[in-house]
Amino acid sequence: MVRGSGANFCVVGHPNKGKSSIVATLTEIDSVVIGPESGTTRTANAFSFSVNDALVLTLTDTPGFQRAREVLHWLQQETVAPHARADRIRAFLSDPSHRQRFPDEVELLTPIMQGAGIVFVTDASSPVSGSDLAEMEILRWTGQPRMAVINPIAGEAHQAEWRQTLDQYFQWVREFDPLKAPLETRLRLLSAMAELLEANQRDSVLSLVDFLKRRDLQRVDQLAPQIAHYWCEQVTRRLDVDKFPSVNTAEKALHLSLNEAESELFNEWVKAFNYSQLSFNSSSDWMADYADLMNVEQWSYWGLKQQQLLWVSGAAGAAAGSLIDVGTAGGSMLLGAVTGGLLGTAGGWLMTQKVPGSRFNLPGIRKHQFVGPVQHPNFPFVLMSRALSFVQQLRSRTHARRDQLELAMNASNWSSSEQVTLLRWAKQLQSDKWNHASQQALEAWVQQKLFGDSPQ
Repeated sequence: MVRGSGANFCVVGHPNKGKSSIVATLTEIDSVVIGPESGTTRTANAFSFSVNDALVLTLTDTPGFQRAREVLHWLQQETVAPHARADRIRAFLSDPSHRQRFPDEVELLTPIMQGAGIVFVTDASSPVSGSDLAEMEILRWTGQPRMAVINPIAGEAHQAEWRQTLDQYFQWVREFDPLKAPLETRLRLLSAMAELLEANQRDSVLSLVDFLKRRDLQRVDQLAPQIAHYWCEQVTRRLDVDKFPSVNTAEKALHLSLNEAESELFNEWVKAFNYSQLSFNSSSDWMADYADLMNVEQWSYWGLKQQQLLWVSGAAGAAAGSLIDVGTAGGSMLLGAVTGGLLGTAGGWLMTQKVPGSRFNLPGIRKHQFVGPVQHPNFPFVLMSRALSFVQQLRSRTHARRDQLELAMNASNWSSSEQVTLLRWAKQLQSDKWNHASQQALEAWVQQKLFGDSPQ
């Protein structure tokens, strides 16, 4: 059960200035309807942010002004003292005929006159018009705390003109791109909004700012160990052949379990970052099937190219001829399009059948057979680059974006020493030589790749 009322703002302005995008970004709700066509928002819709079941902020996404000059003309038909202008707005809203004549203006002004602060959204791509001035004057008549946000979606050709004009109508003027706003930019905007409010509501918004800061630090602490643990599990994943009708069936099951483990983790991250409608499929043809980890035709994109892989493998003590531990049970087992080893096409890869203790070949002892782990040296790089890329995209993305997710990290861009170290870690894991110091080093490296030297 959500407690309290929190702070309340209406996001208003002319159509197609990014009002809904700002609401989606600040509330972290990607179900806010956003569209390029005018009039996407036709009714006032409230979206809230809660912290520990306490409501801290509500943003109301409103229709754009449609007939602002006519509404202002009605308001000015009577001479009204400044202190009575808010009552004049209420009189406008109480006239039943205005619901028919000015539906958008009635819809957006109603929650404002019920006590909401104002965030007026515009852009600076065109000069200030008469309609713009009418909108700002109407909002000034409400008497509510208000700030203006310039959304640079269409350019800044008239930035100076807009700023000088907005300063006459609003307590604060800020520039904010809801599609590209990192956390620190969102926190600055929220802090400015808080300064407009009285003590209780101001404290509510500031508590949200504090929560978002703490949550980001917690993610820094949690994500690196989580990725490191996932990577170790995938690099060492194997299945008992005896549990399947055939080796071939076990191979397919391993293939599936590797994919499912990645998918499960990625979906967990999507929920943790409050996305509900994120599209995973890239529009690029060569990335159309990126959700399949074991689609080896894309391994050269995520991991290393052949020449790099040869050099790194050699430097890590994993020469091409020694990459496959086949044991005495015989033969490497194939999944996908096997092309004969490292020097084959980019789609070639090998998985091995491991037979622990097979070198002793003791009479009368049945060899226990496993499929996996994946021995191809590109596999550790593919695993890590996909996981890091996915998290980085989620961290940098705002909830206003409606484009498809593009994962764009390539292990080829890491330093040679990093590449060699990662492959050596993989060999340590698969040789049962992993230790606590190695785990700590892996986690520290992942954190540096995700957050840099100073994640705060």
